[in-house]
Parts: sequence; structure tokens; C-alpha cells
Amino acid sequence: MEQTVEIPVDVRGVERTFTARVQAWRYGLRFLVDVDSVEVTLERDDAGEFRAILPEGFNGKAPDREMIAAIVEVLEGL
Repeated sequence: MEQTVEIPVDVRGVERTFTARVQAWRYGLRFLVDVDSVEVTLERDDAGEFRAILPEGFNGKAPDREMIAAIVEVLEGL
């Protein structure tokens, strides 16, 4: 079963809220977050740190790294 969560972040003084789909994955969870019309998958690697994965074959402008880092910071606090 898939759930949806709201992720509030503040980057450079701008507050934004991102919607993420939460999926059970391996031995944990992964988050599929729409960041500026790009679905970014956030999942933990073997060391337990979050990694951001862009869709396969994506060749457009990558989402802002600072924005992704702010989203990861919120997820780490859960």
C-alpha cells in the first residue's frame, strides 16, 4: 500500500511543500518526490545515507541540489 506525505522545506528563505509517495522498499522506505516536475527517488544506500535518483533516461535540467538536500534533511528527522 502506498501513502502520500507532505514535506515542508525552507530554502534560501522560500518555504515550499513537496508531495511524496512513500513505498515499502527492500528493508525500509523510499520516497518519490515531485521536485519541479521531476520525480526524484530518495532511498537509503548500503551505508544508510539518502541518495537521490533521477528517472532513467532523464536528460533535462536536474533539480536544485540545495532543494534536494533540504528535503533529505526533513526525511532524516522522521
